[in-house]
Amino acid sequence: MDLGYNNFTEFFQSVCKTYGNEGAIYWKDNSDNNKEYKNITGSKLKELTYLLARAIEQYGIKPGKTAAIISETRFEWVITDFACISKQIVTVPVYPTMTSEQIRFILQHSESRLCFVSTQLMAEKVNAVFDELPKLEKIITFNKTDHSHEHIISFEELIYGELLDERTAYSDDIADKFFTDMAGKQSVNDLLTIIYTSGTTGVPKGVCLSHKNVLANVKQCTDSFPVHPDDIFLSFLPLAHTYERTGGYYVPLSKGAKIYYAKNIDTLAAQMAEIRPTIVLAVPMLFTRIASRVIKNIEQMPLLKRTITKRALKIGRAFRENKSNPLWKLADKRVFSLIRERTGGRIKFFISGGSALSKETAEFFDSIGILILQGYGMTEASPVISVNRLDNNEFGTVGPPLENVNVKIAPDGEILVQGDNVMLGYFKNQKDTDEMIIGGWLHTGDIGVIDKHGMLKITDRKKTLIKTATGKYISLTHIEENLERSEYISQVISFASDEKDYVTALIVPDPDMLEGLAKKLNVKFSKLSDLTDNDIIHNFFESEIDVLQKPLAKYERVRKFALLDTPFTIESGELTPTLKLKRKVIEEKHKELIDSFYI
Repeated sequence: MDLGYNNFTEFFQSVCKTYGNEGAIYWKDNSDNNKEYKNITGSKLKELTYLLARAIEQYGIKPGKTAAIISETRFEWVITDFACISKQIVTVPVYPTMTSEQIRFILQHSESRLCFVSTQLMAEKVNAVFDELPKLEKIITFNKTDHSHEHIISFEELIYGELLDERTAYSDDIADKFFTDMAGKQSVNDLLTIIYTSGTTGVPKGVCLSHKNVLANVKQCTDSFPVHPDDIFLSFLPLAHTYERTGGYYVPLSKGAKIYYAKNIDTLAAQMAEIRPTIVLAVPMLFTRIASRVIKNIEQMPLLKRTITKRALKIGRAFRENKSNPLWKLADKRVFSLIRERTGGRIKFFISGGSALSKETAEFFDSIGILILQGYGMTEASPVISVNRLDNNEFGTVGPPLENVNVKIAPDGEILVQGDNVMLGYFKNQKDTDEMIIGGWLHTGDIGVIDKHGMLKITDRKKTLIKTATGKYISLTHIEENLERSEYISQVISFASDEKDYVTALIVPDPDMLEGLAKKLNVKFSKLSDLTDNDIIHNFFESEIDVLQKPLAKYERVRKFALLDTPFTIESGELTPTLKLKRKVIEEKHKELIDSFYI
């Protein structure tokens, strides 16, 4: 497979040349008064990356050794990434939402020599475990900080304070020669990065990806869906997430597209209208949130407008695949175009990944003229394995495999993957590597089928297939996805085991819908817990669940459940940074409640 480049330093040189004096990455600072977007050009990116690469030479880090990056998405992340790559230093991205203990484990296990962090608060979090990290030499903060520790230094101090001579001597020719020399020392098979998995079921494992793995996946993605220089990407997922790093960072840079960083998920709606992006990578939670807000807004409209809008949505569903129909065109003019304007009005397509997107949600967006291409991947595959195409999109599937990615289904239904994008293995963990890659095939742990059209469909996770005390196999994922169809349910996790003869669940209601429901049912409340503990509300949810579960077999249906007034969050440790439920953590935290279901 022709990767286009021999390594990522060559890739970086090409990126800088492509953009030149044009902006590559755009962002807003944290000032409330700042309405203008700043940007970094290809030329400035090259200069700052060169200066940082030269600055870190003083630490004498040998090729193949590691440096961690703990930061929200920002342009310094990119500079640090490419500077380390040029010096053959392996980057270890870490989610800034992780605790000091989680950070300690990753930095200790990866033997990181440097740690780049975004803020003073993050520096203090790392400093709290610094004495337990004998390999760590420096903590470098992107923001200016006040500190009394000699091992903490700011990004600006590192680049400019200690390198004034290098700074004044800088020229394009000097930088070009430096990066060319560095690229000549690198192999496509060199280790590029170690990305630690979220750890939904245990201790995080360090996924080792080579230059070849990630370059192959970038090429596979751009061969599968179109990206052009005039495209605008809106990035809001963390760069520690390999889905965003490959698809929302390397992919647009490879094609000369512009990247805009959202300040955070709460500003996303406003920034969509400002930026008017053409391509956005997102997770299903975003689409569920948007759909929920649209439906809520409709319910609050005056009667006439509400009637027209609901009628338009019915038309949209009826003529979803025939947008040339006059009725759809009328509904589009009166209703759908106004909804699309909230995304900026220029979206070519969204890409959904990270977890399963419901078919109903995808069809809802398609009916109003917004296309979502659902994909599938995992960190161990750099990460994209398959994705729907503009001309070959089947809702309810994750599309055909990418170009030059081989997928087959094992006799037990497990999805197996082979290709240049498959990882080298787990860092310092040969046992798990040998269990994950067998005979050259990556064992994903996902259960799926390939339909007659070559579309891959994920049906379950092997670890969520449970044999109950009745001897029946059930899919917890299937049960949860079924209940999540309710507009009243925000999060749900179900439980079963070989010692129990029925399924139970913990349900987090949508707070807005719950409050609206309370008003309809004349239930008085002062806080959410008043509602989640209320018998009338509980009976309503029981009726709602009964309707949703009609398609399920009796042994699959949730028999007992509890409503929670607090959502599962990253901060509580119940969600991974990629917004997946940590089943073991939740089960342990709510053990007493879950056990009470079986008394």
